[in-house]
Amino acid sequence: MKETYSWVPWFRSLAKSIAENGHTDLVEKVKQVSDWAGKATPALLRYGEENIDPFSFFYFLASKNTTNQWKIVYPNVSQVFGIEGKFPESNEHFIFPVPAYGSVLFHQNYEFNPDLLWKLFQQAVSGQLETIAGNFEDALKMKGVGVHKLTQCLFLINPKCFLPLEALYPDYNYNYKGLKKKIEDNGWNAYSEAMAVTRSCFPECEDYALNRVLYHLRGGKIAVGKNFFQVSTEVDGLDHWQEFRDDHWVRVGEEYPDLAKPGRGDIILARSGRENGKGIGIVWKNDFHPGGYYPEGRIHVLWINKSENTLRGRTEPIGFSPVSQEGETCQAFYNTPAYRCSFELIDKFKATPDESDPRPDSSYQGKEAETMKHPLNQILYGPPGTGKTWHTVSHAVAILGNRDVETVRRENRDDTKRQFEKFRNSSQVEVVTFHQNYAYEDFIEGIRPVLGTKQSGSTDDIRYELSEGIFKKIVSKAKENRTQGRGTKPYVLIIDEINRGNIAKIFGELITLIEPSKRLGKDDEASLTLPYSRVSFGVPDNLYIIGTMNTADRSTALIDTALRRRFEFVEMMPDPGNKNIKTDIEGIDCQQLLGTMNNRIHVLRDREHQIGHTYFIEVDNMDSLVSTFQNKIIPLLQEYFYEDWKKIDLVLNRNGFISGKKVMEGLFENSDEVDTERRIYEVLPAKDSRWHDPECYIAIYRKPQTGNEPADSTD
Repeated sequence: MKETYSWVPWFRSLAKSIAENGHTDLVEKVKQVSDWAGKATPALLRYGEENIDPFSFFYFLASKNTTNQWKIVYPNVSQVFGIEGKFPESNEHFIFPVPAYGSVLFHQNYEFNPDLLWKLFQQAVSGQLETIAGNFEDALKMKGVGVHKLTQCLFLINPKCFLPLEALYPDYNYNYKGLKKKIEDNGWNAYSEAMAVTRSCFPECEDYALNRVLYHLRGGKIAVGKNFFQVSTEVDGLDHWQEFRDDHWVRVGEEYPDLAKPGRGDIILARSGRENGKGIGIVWKNDFHPGGYYPEGRIHVLWINKSENTLRGRTEPIGFSPVSQEGETCQAFYNTPAYRCSFELIDKFKATPDESDPRPDSSYQGKEAETMKHPLNQILYGPPGTGKTWHTVSHAVAILGNRDVETVRRENRDDTKRQFEKFRNSSQVEVVTFHQNYAYEDFIEGIRPVLGTKQSGSTDDIRYELSEGIFKKIVSKAKENRTQGRGTKPYVLIIDEINRGNIAKIFGELITLIEPSKRLGKDDEASLTLPYSRVSFGVPDNLYIIGTMNTADRSTALIDTALRRRFEFVEMMPDPGNKNIKTDIEGIDCQQLLGTMNNRIHVLRDREHQIGHTYFIEVDNMDSLVSTFQNKIIPLLQEYFYEDWKKIDLVLNRNGFISGKKVMEGLFENSDEVDTERRIYEVLPAKDSRWHDPECYIAIYRKPQTGNEPADSTD
């Protein structure tokens, strides 16, 4: 499995080359890369050559780690920068960070310090960790950088000295937000301490290797410890531990009947002789097949411990065989202090006895569900079209599957949706959309009229019944399944457009009960008597609430005060560099188009009224681009600017879509009420050929010319 890590020396060579040749050489070579998987200007070059720094380069390069772009971009970069060795042809098994937030390190709306980043880069490449603290902490202070981006870049630049944030603290008490905040507050000391703690759980393992192990363990892609096997490193009279260690596999030199048995997630205990421990690994893939040994066979492993130690006990003498956890081989390893941490890791991610699928069954929660940290109440908020509703699916699947949100987001969307529907079918997820007429009786409970059977010659018989709302129903389900042991199951209520409802009217007195500290099972738990049914009502701590909020909606300010203390707010802003936005539609770079319009909207209106990237996700040809502008973008801008066409024209850089003309002479008799010098603005007719002219769209993000005036039209 050594090919899995072949990206490491390539990235190291690239980083060293950039460090040796400096800024001018990097700028020139970035421009020489002839194909960044799109003919239009790449994001890295949009903000001025002086702003090109090595961190942004690596972050942008990592964003090209997709199946379609892999074979185009990386060989081209390899050729331009003169990196020796052929870059791998497939990225199928390559685990290194892929940017989740844009495609450059910094935020284009904030100032940043490229000189500082170059200094930090030089220290990272050379591994000068004793002097790196000050520059690391200064870089964190730059707006738009952040812990997540910075640690990802450091890992890519030198994957032998750094770990990305998502690879730190390999236990189920992992608190992503808490650790991020700790590093923000305490800088390099907190980051280096977290790396040290993580490495202590994987003795003698490389950072890039344990990053891969944690990716698979945390993401639920592998469950470990169902079966244990021992293997001798002595093959054909020679000790091959160095090969096993460096190539991440084990093999034997003669036929053993059990070679085909190890499967993904099983444990390999490697030893030399009966008393010398070599390492512990998790099986990833087995090349051996039933029917016997063949020379090319390998059992590929993810090493979690590569320290060599004298065992406290003797192992079984067979060169390769399954072993019992209570047997002498396992006990010899377990009783050796240097291997104890590996058994603790195996226990944390251990497969259940009846588990047949390598991905953990979402219906089993147990200890992990109680300790995985997700906010009980959260609201995804941002401008329209930023994927808030789309991301509620990922958040729900992460909560219900006891997984990390970022891991779920990176997975195949169709698989995530299938998991989501499975949870909905099992009633673990409910979805509701708030609107102006939604009420307490719809959400909690109320008295509803029910039509009876119509009798001959009489009016309809009407009776009134107590009706339960969606919130009360899911609370009841969560209570029924809430236990203190392995049976605890989480439930999720998704409230779309939460700001469009009257929160005080819908939640009523129950708004207090959703507070985390007031949940049933907490020290400060609370309950209330419902006004209609007169039953005691409380909200359990296994019910999660996910809301979405559109910041462009004018009702946002009315509910911020009511919800701010009880919900965690997760901002979701437009991502112009989203990999699904096309960068070459007849020469039009839609990423740059969106980014430029949003910059202007930010200045002319505010950041909450930008255009979301999802408006451009399905745009793949000129016709769809025209339709998006005519039916979505222009109407949205009309709403944002209250029909102020002059500002709308400025957002479009006076590209010709908005025509201006003077008031027609003679239309009014002399009157002080009419400003005959003012311009009247109109949108081009839908069938005007300029809608299909690529130059009109390119003009939107082309740098404005001095003295450019609105176009006059005599149409």
